[in-house]
Amino acid sequence: MRKLLLLTSLFLCSCSTDKIGEPYRGWRAGEMDIHHIYTGRGESNFLIFPDATSMLVDAGDHDPAYEVFPYMTKPMPDKTRRAGEWIARYIMRVNPHKENVDYMMLSHFHGDHMGSIAHGELTSGRNPDYKLTGLAHVGEWIRFGMAYDRGYPDYNYPTKIGGAEVDNYRAFLKHHATTYGMKQEKFKVGMKDQISLKHNAEKYSNLFSIRNLAANGEVWTGEGDKSIRYYDLNEKNIQGGQNENTKSMAIRIDYGPFSYYTGGDLTWGVSDAEGKQINLEAQTGKVCGEVDVCKSNHHAYKDAMHEEFLEAVKANHYINCTWDLQHTQPAIMQRMLSKSDCTIFHQYLWPEQMAKHQGEEWTKDVIEQGHIIVKAYDKGKKYKIYVVSAEDEEMIVKAIYGPYNSAL
Repeated sequence: MRKLLLLTSLFLCSCSTDKIGEPYRGWRAGEMDIHHIYTGRGESNFLIFPDATSMLVDAGDHDPAYEVFPYMTKPMPDKTRRAGEWIARYIMRVNPHKENVDYMMLSHFHGDHMGSIAHGELTSGRNPDYKLTGLAHVGEWIRFGMAYDRGYPDYNYPTKIGGAEVDNYRAFLKHHATTYGMKQEKFKVGMKDQISLKHNAEKYSNLFSIRNLAANGEVWTGEGDKSIRYYDLNEKNIQGGQNENTKSMAIRIDYGPFSYYTGGDLTWGVSDAEGKQINLEAQTGKVCGEVDVCKSNHHAYKDAMHEEFLEAVKANHYINCTWDLQHTQPAIMQRMLSKSDCTIFHQYLWPEQMAKHQGEEWTKDVIEQGHIIVKAYDKGKKYKIYVVSAEDEEMIVKAIYGPYNSAL
C-alpha cells in the first residue's frame, strides 16, 4: 500500500549525520550522488561517481525575462542570474574537483536541455562568437574533460543536424576544445564503460558501470555491443519533420546492486519496414531492465512514460524534472503509479494544480519540492533521496527519504 509521504513521517538511521533543516552534507568517497538541479528554466543533472568522477547531463535555459511559454514554473533561486550561471554555481558547491568536470553529455538538441538563444550575452573574439546560454553559459565557469552528444563527429545522422541553437552549441564546443583542451568522442550505443571512472577506477571496477542504451533512434539489443538503427528501417523515417526527442541519448548506471536510468526526452518512435510504429521508449526500457531510480522521460509529459516502458523498468522511484506547468499530466501520473508501487518526486508543482487535483491518487505521493538528490552508498547496497531547497544557495535539506535497500 502506498503511504502518504509527509515531512513528519520521515526517518533516519541512527548512525546518520544527515539532518533536516541543515545544509546538505555533500558527497563522500564511495558514494554516488545524482543531483537533479531545479532552475525552472530547463533540465540539468549533475552526477558524482564513487571515485569523484563527475558528469553534467544537460543544462537547459529559457530566459526568465523572456517567457517563451505561458506556463513556465517559478524560476529559482530568482531571475537575477541565468540558469547556466545558477547551474555552474551549484556544481562548484558540490563537486569534489570544483570547476573541473570530467564529462559533459547533451541528451538531445533542444533549448530546455542545451540553452535557448532567444536571449543571452554574445561573447567577443572567440571565432566564432556565441551566446551564453545553457551549457555554453555553464562553460564560463566549468571546464569539461570530455563531451558527448548525439551528433559528433559529423552531425548528419539520421539527417543533417543544424539550426541556430546547434550552431551556437558547436561554437561553444570549439572554443572549449581550443582554449581548454576539452575532447569529444562519438557516443557508441551498446558500449559498456565508454563513460568510465577517471580517478580511482581500480577500487570500484567490479561495482560500477555505465551502459549506453540509445541515441539517434539506435537502441542496444541487449547482446554484447550490438544495436539496431531504427531510423534506417524505413526511408519514410527521414522524410519530413522529425521528432528530436526520439533521438535522445539514454544510459543505465549501475553501482553494485543500485541502478539508475536517464534518457533525456526519449519518446514514441518510428516505422519499421512494413510501416508499423516502433516505440523507441519501450525498446530502450526493455534493454535497460529494472532499476531502482528512473528519471522520467520527457519530463513525464503526455507523449512519454508509456506502459511498455514502465513495465520494463519497474522503478521504485521516479524523478520528474520540470520547468513547464503542463509537464505534470494527471493521467500520466496515474499510469506511472498503476504499474508499480512507486513514489514520484516532482521538482515543482503548481499550487493551483495541486488544489485542483487534491484527493486524487497521484497527489498522495507528492512530496516537498526543490533539487532532488539521489545518494547511493555502502557499495550501492543502499540509497536515500534528498529534497533540497532551491529558493537560495544554502542547500538546506527539506526532506530525506530512506534508507532504501537496492533491488538487484
